[in-house]
Amino acid sequence: MDRRDYIDRWLDEWSWANYDLALRPMAVSKRITRIARRLEKVAADALGPLGLDVGEFDVLAALLRAGPPHEVTPTVLNQSLMMSAGGLTKRLGRLEEREMITRRLSPDDRRSLLVTLTDVGKSLAEQAVTAHTKVTAEVIDRIGVDSREQLSDLLRELLLSVDEPGAGSPRPTEHETGEQGEEPVVGRGVE
Repeated sequence: MDRRDYIDRWLDEWSWANYDLALRPMAVSKRITRIARRLEKVAADALGPLGLDVGEFDVLAALLRAGPPHEVTPTVLNQSLMMSAGGLTKRLGRLEEREMITRRLSPDDRRSLLVTLTDVGKSLAEQAVTAHTKVTAEVIDRIGVDSREQLSDLLRELLLSVDEPGAGSPRPTEHETGEQGEEPVVGRGVE
């Protein structure tokens, strides 16, 4: 059985190069990117029948994950989802139109908003999280529990190293923000 993947073949294609390229680290990056794209496609396929796109799911899942009363500020959502304030506002508007969420002034700070799952939104979020975790597990668990845990540990280590202050971690890309033409803003309030 050939245990070589597309990235191995890609590395072979660079064999002609007589200049120094850091291809092994790039191979890791390319594998992570390809797997992420596959997982996003699987997620989109699972969420589509529920009438959700991946971005809307991310918002509903973040609110559900917050626990009762399933209510957070837009700033918390913005930081959790690593997206622009404008992109978040658009998603919240779409979800509010569909009566999945409500937005109201915070009773503790009248300058701040609270975003809350409605009963309809909570029910849909529960269905979506169940569908999403099922299809994700079907992909990830192909490598076995021990390998999955080892991979998770290694990816955590890498993620922590790039998220450390001063590590020069890149800003979220357009793909991560889910919105085109908008500057990603992490941690700036939209309240």
